[in-house]
Formats: sequence, structure tokens, C-alpha cells
Amino acid sequence: MASPSSPFSLRPWPTGDKKPKNISEFISRVNTERGGFRNVTEDKLREEIASQDDGRIEIDRSSDGEEEDEDEADADKTNQVMVAREEFLKNIEFAHQSAMLGLDFVSLLCSKNKMHDPVKEKEAKKRKDAEATLSAALRERVGIGMVGASKVNESNVTEARKQDDLAVATGWRLMGVNNMVDSVVAAAEKLEKEIELETKYWADILAVSENGWAVCALPKEQHTLGVRFGFAESAPDFRDSSIAPLRRNDDGTVLLDLGRVGGGSQRVRVTLKKGGMIMDQSPLPGRTPDDAPLQDRVLEARNTAFHQELWYEINKEARTLLSSNVYSNSNCITWEQDPETQVIFTLEDLAEPDSTYEKISDTQCSCTAYYVYMQFLLFQGHRQNHYKRTTMTLPSSSRMTVHQPYTILRAVVANNRHFRDCNMMANFLEDLTFTLRRAGIHTASCKSAAQPLAPSLLQGNRTRRNAKTELILINQLVGRLESVFELTITPEIRIFARGRISIIPYIGMHFGISLTPSPPQNGSGENGTKNAGADDKEKVPYNPLETIYPPSDPIREPYPSAKEAAYYIRQATIRAVVQKLADETTQRLNRDDIACTETVRGPGITDRNDNEARVDIAENADGRLVLSLDAQWQAGSKMACRRWTWRADRDGAAGESITGAVVKLMQGLP
Repeated sequence: MASPSSPFSLRPWPTGDKKPKNISEFISRVNTERGGFRNVTEDKLREEIASQDDGRIEIDRSSDGEEEDEDEADADKTNQVMVAREEFLKNIEFAHQSAMLGLDFVSLLCSKNKMHDPVKEKEAKKRKDAEATLSAALRERVGIGMVGASKVNESNVTEARKQDDLAVATGWRLMGVNNMVDSVVAAAEKLEKEIELETKYWADILAVSENGWAVCALPKEQHTLGVRFGFAESAPDFRDSSIAPLRRNDDGTVLLDLGRVGGGSQRVRVTLKKGGMIMDQSPLPGRTPDDAPLQDRVLEARNTAFHQELWYEINKEARTLLSSNVYSNSNCITWEQDPETQVIFTLEDLAEPDSTYEKISDTQCSCTAYYVYMQFLLFQGHRQNHYKRTTMTLPSSSRMTVHQPYTILRAVVANNRHFRDCNMMANFLEDLTFTLRRAGIHTASCKSAAQPLAPSLLQGNRTRRNAKTELILINQLVGRLESVFELTITPEIRIFARGRISIIPYIGMHFGISLTPSPPQNGSGENGTKNAGADDKEKVPYNPLETIYPPSDPIREPYPSAKEAAYYIRQATIRAVVQKLADETTQRLNRDDIACTETVRGPGITDRNDNEARVDIAENADGRLVLSLDAQWQAGSKMACRRWTWRADRDGAAGESITGAVVKLMQGLP
């Protein structure tokens, strides 16, 4: 048994009371003993308290027995702990004695003189250390150096073996150095190759940046470079996808990962068909090869994204143009100009250059003109979006509005109608003028001018140029095409027509007709315009048509088509010719009974002898204008009649004038 002064001691674990030490232990006890707080009710607790009060004596007896049992159990546990402690101390004491005996044996062995060392100082130090670790009791009983040791077998480590081991180690070291040199050379070659590839890669990147493209980090890959080739004012779907990563290929070239536009280069194509035959077609450029310079491939990606957006916008706009005979499906958009003529818009992939059916004879309405015009309109829409975003402060409620379709197809349809109606009007006036001149009215003439721009927009030196004025000018060029026509029958009788297109809210062509020249637009203020208009009105002579056959109001009630405007001009020309014939016949014959009359069959000239001359202008089977004079006079007891006609396309010298025919009629000698 260990002595009481031993440094080792074992104590039993302290025993505490049986009450819960914290709330968590209390909750766990309740859950274990009673099955949770749901089973603990006030009624049950009161019943337990009452039952304990009734059987208090029995509880006390049973508690005494339990206490005795607990005391016996505690005593047994204490005895077991003491026995384990004594056994543990014995084991520790045995281990200590064994270690001390081993130390004495080694110290006694080391103190033997036969353990020589070549260095005397080291030998003396070893011996002294061995004597210091030897116990005093063993030194007194046995002494120093009483135990010796000798080698049974000599060591096999010889000097030759040491030299061999040194040579092997040196060889391994040299092989390691050679491997290191080889790895350094390989790393240098790889680094040189990487430098060459990186130089080639960054040369392409710099070429793209120097050409004006925006090179930046990708939004979701900050360590990857990308190039923005789209338009900031495009639709959100095209704006977000118009950035491509610039990744490096194994040969150092740049891989342009185009994503959405990577399916191939595409262009919008316009095709004109008549009777199922292709009459005109916009050209297609060739596809950019994969080994082209990077800036060319970026430009091609930009053009493809632009045409994909153009195709998207005209498809969205085509759904609102059914009234203009524009129909769309998944593959093409068809615009039916007439039952035999169709203009087809498609989005086609690029391959080889194709300009087989391109014809630019009609520069205004050719497929190439439509192709260029639609691109210009989409770019103009981008500029308007940029102007609104940078200069206008929109309320928060209007910023989430749906993007309205651009007026691209509307402008194309409206401009086609404008040029068609203006050509129709110009041809009509030219044919009418030649017909009148053929009939002997040499004062007849016509003039036409397209797009009369406002004076303030033409004064480039005096008008401050900014984004707003540029947008106004372009919008006026696009959406306010105008053509002015002037027909002169006599110096006093002149007719002025102004044709203007309407794009929004509907597509139409309006012709405003007046009998006085239109005042200049956008003059120096309202007062200047009013004064100028008043001065011009005073200088312009009286026009007889203001009384005979006035037109509708050119601003409030313009004529809705060129056909109706031509009908008015034709009827007004008939009455102007009748008025001119009546005046000239009266002057030549010096009579006052010749007058103009309106009959059921049309305007004409009559006298007191019931001689009648009716003037009419109509189209023949070829669509050309024919001026006719139907005469009727009394020949004895019967009514005689005769008809004179004049056409602009009649060959040969001019025949009898219409004035001479009327004079003969009024003289009774037709």
C-alpha cells in the first residue's frame, strides 16, 4: 500500500443532491418521467399531493428503507474505489523501480574503462556522466566499472562501403540536378511559347480596342475579357446578349464566343415578286470567314445582331398592319402592293455573295432602297431612345411601360404610297398640260417639287446644331414627306396641290388643294408668317375658280388620295377652259350673249341661238387624257352636232385649236 506521503492520490467523484441543476435537466426529467408537459395537469398534481398526505406514514417507512439501502450501496462503492487506488499505486511503484534499475545498469556499464574514445576529453566526460546517474546505494555495494561489455560481431560498415555509398549519393544528386535542369529548360520553352501565344492574343485584343470596340470584363466572369458589339439602345433581349467572351485558342488566336448570334451571319432580305417571278431583290454580302481578323468578325457579329433586331421589330410591327395588306408568319413577312405584286421580307443566312436579281432602276422603290431605308429607321429609333434617356426625366410609372414597335414597315409602306401617288399626280398633270397645249391653250404649264424643307432647317449657319434639331430634321425627312404641284391654265387661273403622307395613327396620303400659293413654313415666328401670307394674298390676282369651283379646305378636309385630287383638278380644269373659251369668244365676236352654263352633262358655252359647246376631259382605253368638245347647233329644222378631240400623244402638227372651234360654232359655221 502506498505511503501517506506518496505524491499520487485518487479521490472519488463528488456526489451531489438529486435535484435538477438547471432548467434543461428539469425539462428532460419531466419528459422522461411523465411523458412531457402535456401529461402534467393541475388535477393530477393535486391528486398526487392528496395521496401523499393520506399515506405519509407509509411513505416515511419506505423512505427509511430506501435510505438504508442507499447507505450500503455508498459504502460498497467507497471500498471498491480504495481497492482500485491501492492497485494503481502498486503498478506505478513497480514501474518506477524498474526504470531505476535499468538506469543503474546502463550507468554501471558506461562507467567501465574499456569503453574507450579516441578523444580523452570525451571519454572522461562520458564516464563522469555515467557516474552521476549511478545511484548511491549501488555505488557503495558494487563500485564503479564492475560490469563490462564486448562486441559479439564486428560492424560490416567498411571504408570501401562508405565510398560506394558516397558515390551512389553523388550520382543521385547529379541525376536530380540534371532533372532539375531539364525541367527548367522545358519550363523556359513553355514560357516562351506562352509569351508568343499571349502576344498574338493581346495583339488581336488591342486591334479590336483601337477600332473603337468596347473591351471589358464579362459581368458574370470578372476574369474573362469580352467585347460589346451591340447597341446600348436596343431591345433588352438584344442589348444583354450583345457581349461576347474573348477566349484564347490553342494557337493564340481569339475565339469569339458569340452565343445567341453564333448560329451564323444573317441579313434581312427584300424580294419583289410579280406574278410569282422575282423582279428585284436586295443583295446579300458574303459570309466572313472564320480566319478573318478579329475586328472583322466583331463587325460581322454587330451586323448580324442588328439585322436580328430589325427582323424582330418588323415582325412585331407587321401584326398591326393587316389593314395595309401586310401579313407575317414564322418565315417571312409579305406585303401585297396589288393582286400581282408582292414584297417579301426574310431573314437569311449568309454564304456566298448574291446580287443576281438586284435592280436599281427605280431608286426610290427598289428593294435595295427598302433594305437601306429600314436599317436607317432602326438606327434612328436607337438615336431617339438615347435622346429620351439622356435628356428627359420620365416619371417612375412610365419607365416600366412596354416598348412600342418602331415605325419601320409603316414608313416603308407610307413612302411607297407617297412616291406612287406623287408619280401618279405628276404624270396626270404632265399629260393634262400637254393635252391643253395640244388644244391651243399655250399658257398651260405644270411644276412639281419634292420635299419642300422648312427654311429654318436649311439655314445651317444660323441654326444651332444639336441632337434635338438633328432628330427633328430626320423625323421630318422620314415622316413628313411632301410634294408640291402647281398647274397653270391661264395667268389668272392656277391650282396648287400639296401631297403629304401620314404614318401614325394610320397610313395615308393626303392632298391639300388651294388656289393661292402656300405660305412659307417655319418662318420667323407666327406674326412673320401671318404678315407674309397677307402680303402674298394681296399680290396674287383673283382666281375665277374661287367662285366657279372652289376646292375643299386643304387643312381640315384634304383629299384622301391622288385619284380624288386628280378628279377635282380635272373638273376645275374643265371649268377653267370653259371660262377661258367664253371670254375669248366674246372678245373675238364682240358679242355679249355668250355665257358659261352648268348642264346635267357638264359645263359648257351657249348663246342666244341655242348653240352649245360642252367641254370634257376623260381617260381613253389606254389611260391617257382626252380633251373633247361636243358642239350642238340648229341646222334648219334639225339639230346638228360635232365632236372635236385633242390628245397629248397624237403625232404630227397641232390641228385646229379649241378656241377656233368654239368661235366657228358661235358663228354658225362649224
